[in-house]
Amino acid sequence: MNKSKPKSILKNNQTLINLWSAELINRSSYMTGKFALPFFAKNLGASTTLIGTISSISTLTGIFLKPIIGGIGDTFNKKQLLLLANLIFALTPLFYIFIDQTYQLVIIRLFHGLSTAIYGPITLAIISTVYTNQRATYLGWFGTARTIGYLVGPILGGLLMLYYDSKNLFFLTGIISFISFIPIILDKNSSSTVIRKKSKSREIILFIKKLFTITKLKQVWIVSLIEWSFYAVFYSMKVFVPIYLVNSGYNTLIAGSFLTTVEIIHIILRPLGGISGDKFGYYKNIIFGLLLLSVSMFFVSFTINSSTIFIPAILIGISEASVLPSALALVSEYSKNDNIGTVMGIVGSIRNFGKVAGPIFIGILLEKLSYQSVFQIIGITNILVVLFIIMIFIFSSMIKQKNN
Repeated sequence: MNKSKPKSILKNNQTLINLWSAELINRSSYMTGKFALPFFAKNLGASTTLIGTISSISTLTGIFLKPIIGGIGDTFNKKQLLLLANLIFALTPLFYIFIDQTYQLVIIRLFHGLSTAIYGPITLAIISTVYTNQRATYLGWFGTARTIGYLVGPILGGLLMLYYDSKNLFFLTGIISFISFIPIILDKNSSSTVIRKKSKSREIILFIKKLFTITKLKQVWIVSLIEWSFYAVFYSMKVFVPIYLVNSGYNTLIAGSFLTTVEIIHIILRPLGGISGDKFGYYKNIIFGLLLLSVSMFFVSFTINSSTIFIPAILIGISEASVLPSALALVSEYSKNDNIGTVMGIVGSIRNFGKVAGPIFIGILLEKLSYQSVFQIIGITNILVVLFIIMIFIFSSMIKQKNN
């Protein structure tokens, strides 16, 4: 009895283990290269605006494709989509060695974005569908794979950049990504599809109707605003704080260690963040996390000495652990199993818009203002967004009370 229990636990969580492993491999290699990307662009002669654009433009692909990919995943074979994403993950970095102009880097980053545009909504949809109970908890555990990748990538990238150039670093990340084919091929649940009794044209019409129906849900737009606000700030930090630190006299290893510290705190607290969201409420966790993110950006603007440099990194990590599991669970709460991929795709698209808009806007500001001033502007802007979200909740509650 005791021997069969571990086997049963392993079998019940096989999909989580397989997708977790693939996510870990891909994110680790991807983030190793992504840490080097702003420095790669800077070495090519890019301005801060162009650095922000290059660093975030890969997510532009996801803005338009994630809802479509999510809808396709609701109907067609998810494993095939994951294998396609994996192929892009592995092959694209091999071509970075041929880049010597900024426009070439823009083009290849756009194509590279296809991998995450497919990978994100499909993996989340599989986890949410297979584990219908305690979704936030399972999503929290699955998210640790991505977080470990975010943890390993920056510090490894910072270390390697002390000895190797960016082109060779990207080539290595592509080779590593080929390993992630193994757990995806081994997984069985990711091959599940909805039984199709209708024609393809009928399915397309139904998908479009479903898409419009979902976009009418107020909760979807509230969660989208939350995620947009968080990721606009978070991705701006990931692009420009390392450059700020290197410009202040630190080496790339210290800059990478800053981002790794963020993810160390995140990975420790993320499962607790998911459990806390299930127990105390998703909105409370989210508001707390967004406010803490604002405070951390103020702290970054005043931090230039080695004794306090990692304090804002700790605060950002706590913020990330508070916001992300609850935001994902909030999306699942207003979704059905047959449209959860589409909902994840819609929210993911708006989330990606924040990832793109944030670094570009901050890059523009940095053409005119100092890093310290811009970081303070980020903090103030995020607080205003939080206040706006709170006002929406208060207004909605007042309407409900009047109707009752």
